[in-house]
Amino acid sequence: MGRAPRRMQPTGTPIRIRSPRPGIQSGVKPLRLLVDAFVNTFGITQPAPEAEARAGRYIALMLAAVLAVLGVVAWLLHAAFTP
Repeated sequence: MGRAPRRMQPTGTPIRIRSPRPGIQSGVKPLRLLVDAFVNTFGITQPAPEAEARAGRYIALMLAAVLAVLGVVAWLLHAAFTP
């Protein structure tokens, strides 16, 4: 067998994956966890630290609006199909 491709050969130094924001634990603040989950899910650019709180409030507001609309639709369907 031939040699493994260069990218598969061990380099001798371990690869360390750094957090986008070192020193900050996402589990501590639910709003930050929500922003991180949304950003990572949709692959958009991480907001600046100054804009992170604003982005979190916007995402939470949009999520609440979607849940409210779904609740109203479920209530209307329930009211329409029950005697």
